[in-house]
Amino acid sequence: MELLFALTPAVEYARREDILRAVVSTVPNAAAQISPDGTQLRVRVAPGADRLSVTDAIVFRLLGLGFDAKEQVQAPSITNLPPYLTNNKPARTVRLSTFIISLVCVVLAVSILAFAGGAALMSALSGGGTLGVDGTEEYRGKIGLVDTIFSQYAIYDTNGDLLLDSMLKAYVAATGDKYAEYYTQEEFDAIMAQNGGNYVGVGITVIEDKDARGILIIGVMAGSPAERAGVLPGDVVITVGEGENAVSVVEAGFTAASSAMQGEEGTVSHFTVLRDGTEIPFAITRERVEYVSVTGTVSETDPTVGIVRVTQFMLNTPVQFETEMDRLIKAGCTSFVFDMRNNPGGDLNSVKAILSYFLNEDDLIVTIVGRDESEESEYCEVIEYEDDYAPCNITEEDIGKYRQYKSAVLINENTASAAELFTAVLRDYQLTRVVGVTTYGKGVLQNVFSLEAFGYSGGLKLTTGYYNPPSGVNYDGKGVAPDGAETPLDPAVQDKNLNLLTEAEDNQLRAAVAAAVQ
Repeated sequence: MELLFALTPAVEYARREDILRAVVSTVPNAAAQISPDGTQLRVRVAPGADRLSVTDAIVFRLLGLGFDAKEQVQAPSITNLPPYLTNNKPARTVRLSTFIISLVCVVLAVSILAFAGGAALMSALSGGGTLGVDGTEEYRGKIGLVDTIFSQYAIYDTNGDLLLDSMLKAYVAATGDKYAEYYTQEEFDAIMAQNGGNYVGVGITVIEDKDARGILIIGVMAGSPAERAGVLPGDVVITVGEGENAVSVVEAGFTAASSAMQGEEGTVSHFTVLRDGTEIPFAITRERVEYVSVTGTVSETDPTVGIVRVTQFMLNTPVQFETEMDRLIKAGCTSFVFDMRNNPGGDLNSVKAILSYFLNEDDLIVTIVGRDESEESEYCEVIEYEDDYAPCNITEEDIGKYRQYKSAVLINENTASAAELFTAVLRDYQLTRVVGVTTYGKGVLQNVFSLEAFGYSGGLKLTTGYYNPPSGVNYDGKGVAPDGAETPLDPAVQDKNLNLLTEAEDNQLRAAVAAAVQ
């Protein structure tokens, strides 16, 4: 596959070799040419490469070198081109008929293991049936045939890693499970670290700025490198990188610029923020940071009401939730608002632990309905986990610890999954009032599987069942509705970031505060 880019400004002759080497070092097994006038770049990549990913990588790399690269939809003819510059890295090839297909079978078998035990897994691995076939074609043999044709006749070597990852991502996308994902090993490690509440970075939470100026910082974690350096919520990152390598976020795009801010522990993140019209540069060393998913404040309008915002249910969320609740109770709060707006959910054991603070022992929390319609119920009980799940332990003292306090749960259209379960369970036991607008509607459960035990890198996430709150009414595709009439956010502040609204501006929060004391 060949890609053609128009370059602005034209590349001077003295810089062409450096530019070419930068491009081929960015994309595995790539070859590159620059036209004689320096205005066009042609890049040859391995067949099967992800075109969008390769294009983004090249464009971002060139931006860092001071060039604007625009991909050309139709590649015009370029005459008198110099030879391709390649990175001379040996191509890593795989036989899809023996390696990829066996991996697909193992991936599918892992999900079977979760519900049917080890015997079913061995049966799936050793059986002669064809997986995932609707009776039209036997796809394992077909993929092997395509691989054989490429191996014997293609003039390009195939990049085994790239082919494998691309095929598995496409396979998962084609299943129709919109929550399923295949992860490379790097992606899997990052997901696991995030779920545990720890990651390497400077300690900021960001979203895309609605005014398209850059990356909006909506949170700075306590004790983080960013806090020590003086970064503030509301700062807008406008450039990433240092000196001549600095890249405008507007030009690079939110995704590419956000990725550029990430890096390994001990390395330095260079970026410039815009604050009240002033540009402020930062150079912050990345550290291992604990993600803060729970924050607590005392209501500005009623000092007896504590506001506890939960942004996601991670493994360390129960500990943080208990810390904030105890702090607010000592401050004199006797009622609470649990702000679940924009909370996408998270780990089931995390939300179970937090719900245990409000329930009685043996109260039903959730019923999981599997593929074969089998049911597994989870109850409020003493649980002692080991290793990573230790923060989700439940003791006798934890059960019902905050049951006596009045509360309201604040929800919106982006409240999903575990956050919806939290809301539904408290309402089913008549322990809270629900304020806001109807939630997203995700009443299905995903499991994440590591492929390491089977000798492969990476991981897989897929939907494995429905989960029902104590009422037994599943809300997938429907959402959880508030009590009474909906309370939409005031149109005057809908264009502002929710995390930066004051209580005076936030009509939904004020309504929840009023409901919490009723």
